[in-house]
Amino acid sequence: MRLTAAEQNNRERLQNKKPLVYNKVITHADKIKNGESVAVVQLQYRYDCNFTCKHCAIEKLKGKPGGTLITIKDVARIGNELDDLGIASICVSGGEPIMFPDLPDVIEALDPRRFHIGMDTNGWLLTQEKIRYIQSLGIDRIQLSMDNLHNDGSKPRAIKTLEMCQNEGLRVIINVVVTKSLIAHGLESQLAYLSTFGEHINLIAAKPVGSFEDSRDEILDGKDFEYVQSIVNSAPPGSMSTHQSPNFGYSFGCFAFKRLFSITAYGDVMPCPWIPISMGNIHSENLKDIVNRGLDNKWFGYGSKQSCLAGNKDTPFFKKIIPQIEKAKEYPAKWTDIEWY
Repeated sequence: MRLTAAEQNNRERLQNKKPLVYNKVITHADKIKNGESVAVVQLQYRYDCNFTCKHCAIEKLKGKPGGTLITIKDVARIGNELDDLGIASICVSGGEPIMFPDLPDVIEALDPRRFHIGMDTNGWLLTQEKIRYIQSLGIDRIQLSMDNLHNDGSKPRAIKTLEMCQNEGLRVIINVVVTKSLIAHGLESQLAYLSTFGEHINLIAAKPVGSFEDSRDEILDGKDFEYVQSIVNSAPPGSMSTHQSPNFGYSFGCFAFKRLFSITAYGDVMPCPWIPISMGNIHSENLKDIVNRGLDNKWFGYGSKQSCLAGNKDTPFFKKIIPQIEKAKEYPAKWTDIEWY
């Protein structure tokens, strides 16, 4: 598999900084051939947040009835099981991780020597001191949400955060959630502006889940995906991506379980942050069995290379499975309650 220049540079950086992680990453080609997961694992440790984003995917995951929140001890076990699976990357998420009083304990339990550790953030609470602080904990990169650049109040703050991260040498991926409205009013100009900062831009299709469940008119269709991908393809190599872009030189189609899965604050393992189906729970099963169950599923395994399953309203998954999630008696829906075929 042919790597991009950025991927090759990242590997060289890992080889010097985190040899244990590098040794995992160089096995990814073989793992892909064997149908094993090479996921970035999103760990939704808690749901405290200072923002109320209209497209927030986790809104309905908060306060699960009868659910048991994961503990630091659970996080350590999750780290051990992911390490045994050869997983190289974890993204600590929420909510807003900067608000977690025990964030240092979370990072220590995972052990930064074993993983490339990212952090999802809206950036609002970051200062230069906090940027230095999270780096000292072992966080390698942030994924910075840039969805409100047309809001006069948040734009200066978001850009200031980005500039502070660059000054402190903290790597940044800029996340932009794409809706039909954004395509119609300002996507290309926003991307042109963000491109001037020289950071990688990740375009994420909006999904009809969480607080965005009733906004189906904003969800992209197949033609929208072609348009967004054409923007990515015309950008300088490695500067932009969608979840449909090749990764490690391989075209996964939808990333679910193959290149991405999520663990909620209540231990549910979901195919991605935007497919609220629990494929098992870490309180009652080991991760290996749950991940294998996901990869064995016809929608999520390597045999499926469909477009974004939950973010493209033209996919069969969107038409067949998403309505079942919305009608399920639990949230996230249990995999055993879904009629898959």
